[in-house]
Amino acid sequence: MAAPQYGLDIWYEAEKAEVDIVFVHGLRGGRESTWTKDGCLWPRELLAKDIPDSRIFGFGYDSGVVHSDTAEITQGSTENDARVLCMLLDGKRKETNTTDRPIVTVGHSLGGLVLAQVLYSGEKAATGDSLRSVADKIVGMLFLGTPFYGSSIAKWGEAVRRIFDVIRRDSDRNTLKNLQQDSQELKPLRDGFPETIRKRNQSDAKVAVVFCYELFKTYGVMIVPEDNARYPGVGEPIPVKANHLGICKFDDENDDNYKMVKAKILQLKVATTEASDGKGGKKNTINVYGKVVNLVNEGDININHQEVHL
Repeated sequence: MAAPQYGLDIWYEAEKAEVDIVFVHGLRGGRESTWTKDGCLWPRELLAKDIPDSRIFGFGYDSGVVHSDTAEITQGSTENDARVLCMLLDGKRKETNTTDRPIVTVGHSLGGLVLAQVLYSGEKAATGDSLRSVADKIVGMLFLGTPFYGSSIAKWGEAVRRIFDVIRRDSDRNTLKNLQQDSQELKPLRDGFPETIRKRNQSDAKVAVVFCYELFKTYGVMIVPEDNARYPGVGEPIPVKANHLGICKFDDENDDNYKMVKAKILQLKVATTEASDGKGGKKNTINVYGKVVNLVNEGDININHQEVHL
């Protein structure tokens, strides 16, 4: 059996990248396996071609519900995983002098909670903390079947854990506890994340958010239904014709679900456009989010990128 892939890996990097895109897998997933279908690691094989001015990362962490070997237990938490992600990402960005580059995140299932934790904890972190450094540069977040209100999968995981307990094995009980519906451990993040988004969107540091939710059951169970996967009045909800396992897997650029996800990532990438007078003067941030707006020009505006969809 292959060893788990933990940590940060660069899947693609343009010579002059304009955005960092970070992928974080979910429950029982893997850094590459979660995003791979029929041998196609789509962020590297498909998305890199469609967003060639990007640097694309995959992040891996211990998301197991149960382990057959107690030596593998890490007793992780979304807070710890968020901090490790930010430590590695901030380190790479400092190493390559790209700390000002905007960040777009993509999270599946539990990975979405890790990314939400980054934004929520980063808002409260001290200046210079890697959590704050990364959170401040996030301009867009795409969530694929993320259980913000817990999920019935916790009951399934608990049932499997009990079987392992019978044979004197253990499991990552913290992960199960965090996923239980109405979890007290999840409540601060559940309540604080949307407030953080609202606060950011009343400032110049706006964050565009897209919540994708599955329409099909997985093994007869709707893992993360719409009302668990989104916040009313925050971001954009998108239905996806897939189950919880398939919502993040594509093997062809013509796949309708891939086209939708790609379009949303592109939308998040261009939602915030910086304009400068080119003379070291004031920078203005224009957030359009797909809307037509009237702009009052306080100086020359240089438009570096423009897309029109009719």
